[in-house]
Amino acid sequence: MVPQTTKSAPSKNFHRKRNLFSRTAMANAISGACIVTVLSSATLIATSTKAIAQPLNNAVSVQRMFSIPAGPLEDALNQLGREAGILLSFPSSITEHKTTQGIHGLYSTEEALKQLLNGTELEAILLENNSYSLSPIELRALETQVIYGTVLSRYEYDEASSATGFTTDVDTLPRSVQVLPEQLIIDQNATRITEVLLNAASVTRSDGYGGAEDEVNIRGMENNHLFFDGSPVSNRTRVDVANVERVEVISGPASVLHGQVSPGGLINIVTKKPQKESAHSIQAELDEHGREKLIFDSTGSVNDKFQYRVVLAGEDSESLREVKTTDGTVEAETKSMSVSPSLSYTPDDQNTFILTLGYSDQTIPIDRGTVAVDDGTGNVSIADIPIERRLGSKYSERESIEKRVQFNFDHEFDNGWTNKLNVSYFEKNFDDYQARPAFGLDGVPTNLLEVIELRNTNSVQSNGLLVRTADTNLNGEETDFFISNSLTGDFQIGDIDNTLYIGANYTVRDQKRENGFALQDITGVLSPAPLFALDLDIIDIYQDTRPAYTKREQTIVNINDDTYTEYGFSIQNLSYLTDELSLLTGLRYDHFERDSKATEYFEDGPFTGTYAPLATEKDSKLKSSNENISGQFGLMYEITEGISLYGSYSESFLPNYPEVTTFVPSTQEKDLDPEEAKQYELGIKSSLMDDKLRITASFYELSRKNVSTVDNDFVQRLNGKEETTGFEMSATMQFVPGLNVLASYTNLNAEIVNDNDDSKENEGNSPQSVPDQKARVWGSYEVQSGSLIGLGMGFGLEYADERQGDDENTFTLPSYTIYDTAAWYYIPVTENSKLRLQAGVKNLTDKEYYPASINAFRINVGEPRTAYMTARLEF
Repeated sequence: MVPQTTKSAPSKNFHRKRNLFSRTAMANAISGACIVTVLSSATLIATSTKAIAQPLNNAVSVQRMFSIPAGPLEDALNQLGREAGILLSFPSSITEHKTTQGIHGLYSTEEALKQLLNGTELEAILLENNSYSLSPIELRALETQVIYGTVLSRYEYDEASSATGFTTDVDTLPRSVQVLPEQLIIDQNATRITEVLLNAASVTRSDGYGGAEDEVNIRGMENNHLFFDGSPVSNRTRVDVANVERVEVISGPASVLHGQVSPGGLINIVTKKPQKESAHSIQAELDEHGREKLIFDSTGSVNDKFQYRVVLAGEDSESLREVKTTDGTVEAETKSMSVSPSLSYTPDDQNTFILTLGYSDQTIPIDRGTVAVDDGTGNVSIADIPIERRLGSKYSERESIEKRVQFNFDHEFDNGWTNKLNVSYFEKNFDDYQARPAFGLDGVPTNLLEVIELRNTNSVQSNGLLVRTADTNLNGEETDFFISNSLTGDFQIGDIDNTLYIGANYTVRDQKRENGFALQDITGVLSPAPLFALDLDIIDIYQDTRPAYTKREQTIVNINDDTYTEYGFSIQNLSYLTDELSLLTGLRYDHFERDSKATEYFEDGPFTGTYAPLATEKDSKLKSSNENISGQFGLMYEITEGISLYGSYSESFLPNYPEVTTFVPSTQEKDLDPEEAKQYELGIKSSLMDDKLRITASFYELSRKNVSTVDNDFVQRLNGKEETTGFEMSATMQFVPGLNVLASYTNLNAEIVNDNDDSKENEGNSPQSVPDQKARVWGSYEVQSGSLIGLGMGFGLEYADERQGDDENTFTLPSYTIYDTAAWYYIPVTENSKLRLQAGVKNLTDKEYYPASINAFRINVGEPRTAYMTARLEF
């Protein structure tokens, strides 16, 4: 018999610290292969003599209280495995007739295991992902029995540092913090980081620049800041999930540590780091619509002091979305290649150096989705056209190259305090082109002047005519240089234990871009002076095959070069006032400077939609600065064992960044006032049924002012104030061994209180794309014993309530519920390797849905039913 241990930890005291195939063949075969894979897997299980262990997510170095009585060694080890949430593998024969003296006290898992094995002539060997095997000390070469199964902490990761600056259990914090581990990416076969983020209660979908960028809303507010390993990167990034270890989501303002962040919250992506134990994997991903991706991941030790990790990923994928013209049919295609090496050096137990590099080359389609149509009676709804029809062109795409370098140095002093230095540099170079849906027409024009006179920027009209512009962002370059240093440690004031963070950071962000448009020379038509108009083309959205489209030559109309410099100082303290009561306080000072340079080659012409070239290019410069003080305060009280109440107040500060995305500058102002936000939150955190049911729920009120939006005329405006009130709940459930459920629910009310625009009447409206209700559930089960051990199944759903399509609330996005299913099986290949075969279907019922929109001409189209397969070899 090979015993298996799974996590079933006791309730926590929340306030005590715990120190490649052809696409044609693939499209015809994948749906059937998904079923065949599962059936074949069951057959292989019956002949399998080994079991499969899933990686653990939680660290084993954190100290916790153990009380394991003296007695049979096997019973003691099983109890340790349940309480610590680790996997122990060993033949029963080596523990037969052996006893242990037991343990009682505060130990790390490694220390506890060593104490239990003291005098037994057995040793524990640490395997990958914090699992252990036992073997006699004198027979280290004894064959290890491997367990294939799952642990109860499959979708839990209790620790994070984004909210405090030091690693701590998120259940001890009076803030809403959720950590999403890599296991979710694997089980759900998430292809985008946005799919992973939807598992967080506070996250809802957003536009994402036609799918070219990873963008979401947090608590009803757009998130335009992204962090990698605590360092800011361009919000124009599309993340490759191949290098993601976990994602930390802080709900609500989080400026105390990070300075300028979005008011809804913060997203910190923790990338894969070197490990001491050798572990390697190769993964292939295919789906019926043409997705093809290959991932290689390798880590291990060069020697006792150096460890490495290399993650390689390549993708060449097509999708169902297509452009059909008389020249032929072209599917939207994604091509990407990324290399992510890292190296760690640990000369002793007090110093750690980590160097992380990243390189990514991507070509990604920009798909503005579908449009809204006025039926002639004033009723506006989403166009009834085939889901695969793209209204852009085959040339609408972004080409980009990203480079990232990060250096971390952690030093632990003799007194236990730790200094952390972080230096990073991120660079993104990109070019993009769009045949951009711009406006509808109130009639059928016969010339350019009539196009201008008949244009309707509210929606496409019942005639189905859509006017497109052609524009580009050329030679775009965005860089982020970031340096931070912090000191953290424990100290006492009287009998009160404290953990203190003191830190400072300096950031320089530079954004450069040439804005180009296709123009036509109309000199002599409307005016004898030189005059140009946008080179427009008109399509019928209901036409199955459109006329051939030629990529338009671009004219550079202006160049922007903006440099943002910020430095800040933070202090934050977590006090354990009593065994039941803890206090979190923090304060930050920010200084922000903006240096803007612009060169303009055209000005507005004498007629609407016309532009006159300047005789001499016009250069303009503007400098501005701001200061801000942000604070946060929170209390948590354990009312009974396993149930704690908390309350908090937090603030954030975020400068607005004006952009020029069409010919007309997005705002008449040269600089915009910054956003300021504050939040009040009351919540409860509970761990029930011997930690098998964990629930976090909260009520909050979040408000911000000076909100930047883009209207149907492509003009950027500042909504004077927005407010969001809501209720959130997230839960993890593990009622029986092998069952893991992650669920979340959100009910929120978002409102534009003041739109700061006399020409609009948006006060009282809901911001676009924000649902009143949103729910996400994902559950999986893996067979734990018997002939079917290693077989796993997953099922999930996502629900979003009806949403407004624009800030004017002229049309709505209908509610939707989509279902996903998956099945996988682990096959032992050799003693130290295993193969995971997975098949599944996303959007099982083939629901037609629209995840988000900006306005009537930019409505995202949801993915159709998609069958997929993956194969992952771990060795």
